[in-house]
Amino acid sequence: MARLRLLLPLLAVTLGSCSYVYDLKAVVIGGRLAFVVDPKSRNDASCLNAIDVIASGEVKAKAAPGDDVSRVRYGTFWHERLDYGCADKFPIFYGQRFKGKRGPSGQAIKVVAAKPLRIGIVYEVSTTTGTGGYGGGAFKIMPDHTVSNLPRTSMVDSDDAVNSAIANGS
Repeated sequence: MARLRLLLPLLAVTLGSCSYVYDLKAVVIGGRLAFVVDPKSRNDASCLNAIDVIASGEVKAKAAPGDDVSRVRYGTFWHERLDYGCADKFPIFYGQRFKGKRGPSGQAIKVVAAKPLRIGIVYEVSTTTGTGGYGGGAFKIMPDHTVSNLPRTSMVDSDDAVNSAIANGS
């Protein structure tokens, strides 16, 4: 019994360390909006299997045929979920077609096709990598079509850097 008491804290730490969080950054590459893992992030990820882009506040998109209407009602502008493979690598372009298999297996496939984003609206982007990696960021498109990354309460070391379409986000 004493050994079990000694092993429980070790087991809890080991199980708790399976998840990790990374910060996302919106950039402009070749005139297109893309998402990358922020180089300042404490953790890294090379791919994703789920993405959500959701408008803050009361802004809503218009649902298209095939969209998950309940997600659109609460502000989702893009949602895709793939199986746990790692076929889709960063950078991820807004609205891109994914190579990975939709999934996860055995679950209903609900998507929201990418909707036109609006200038001046704050959007939050979140991703999932594998079964335990979670990315997040916030951004808005400025009137001059640059992208401003905004701090999120769940983000660490975020900045307000603006990425110019002219500079291709680099």
